[in-house]
Amino acid sequence: MRYFDPQALERLKRDVRRAPSGFRYGFVRGIFREDVYEAVMAGFPDVTGFRLKDLKEGNAGGGRKRFYVGQEYYSGRDYGATRKFSGVADIWREIIAEADSEEFKSLLHDATGVPLNSVCNLGFAYGKEGSVQEAHIDGAVSDMGKSISASVACLLYLNKEPGGVCGTRVYAPDRTTVLFEVPDLRNSFFFFEQHPAAWHGFPEVPAGADRRIVSLSYSHEPVPIRLHDSFLYSKMPLRVKKLLQRVG
Repeated sequence: MRYFDPQALERLKRDVRRAPSGFRYGFVRGIFREDVYEAVMAGFPDVTGFRLKDLKEGNAGGGRKRFYVGQEYYSGRDYGATRKFSGVADIWREIIAEADSEEFKSLLHDATGVPLNSVCNLGFAYGKEGSVQEAHIDGAVSDMGKSISASVACLLYLNKEPGGVCGTRVYAPDRTTVLFEVPDLRNSFFFFEQHPAAWHGFPEVPAGADRRIVSLSYSHEPVPIRLHDSFLYSKMPLRVKKLLQRVG
């Protein structure tokens, strides 16, 4: 692979943990090859164009969410069409294709132990002073059992400096006890298996700090949904997209 470092996923495999509720999670540094990381960071979209996402308490399975989002892909809506990323840097279009490759998905499945075969959600996000994501459960949990539902959520951290004070947290069901907190927001990777008790979030971002991430979720579909960057595919009706996905 050109961008992701397979050795990072090997290290991740050795450090997968289980929460008391049974779901798996894990963290590893160096998810991107160090010789390309500067270019990966430089290609991150301009955050001044991101829109504010501000959901109050009780929305989206739990507490308040306040951060900024850029381009987003959701398989339930886009069904493989990623043309909306045509405006991002070429390096990120190549990374998206690599994240959808059979090689990467196989390595990720082997490292995490979670069944997966399709990119379910993918999006750029940014947090600055005042951003917060209180303990919540992803909507994917309530959708479990349907044809499109994330089985594993992954976060790629893309800050310039190592460390950080607002890493993602995994909580116990009391939504207060912290089981784990991401310790490094530079070139790192965190995953958790979707589960009814997979409470997670991040603390309020203080002045002078920020967090640049890409959220990347995978599902396990009866027929894998492959990503297509073409303009023609993006304009096809959903029924035609489904037919094309079935016939390969």
